Amino acid sequence: MTAVPLPRKIYEQFSTCPPDTLEDEISRTSIRLRLQQAPKTDDERRQYQNELDRLSGLKHLSQLRKGKLSQEEFESKVNVIGNLN
Repeated sequence: MTAVPLPRKIYEQFSTCPPDTLEDEISRTSIRLRLQQAPKTDDERRQYQNELDRLSGLKHLSQLRKGKLSQEEFESKVNVIGNLN
């Protein structure tokens, strides 16, 4: 299984926010994905996959914060990408 990419900026934003903020973002993203029409173009498919990866990464982050995943398990499921700044 390949780890889903999660931009460092998103990781940092949601790893320290109040738990309700993270859960609200997961809910909003999930609803947004369900309401989208089936992607037709390559660009739409890429954007849809990016959103799906972001949602998966946020769900894993939520599990980590709740103690349902260890840091090692999280790192095997999520690849935090991007600059440190």
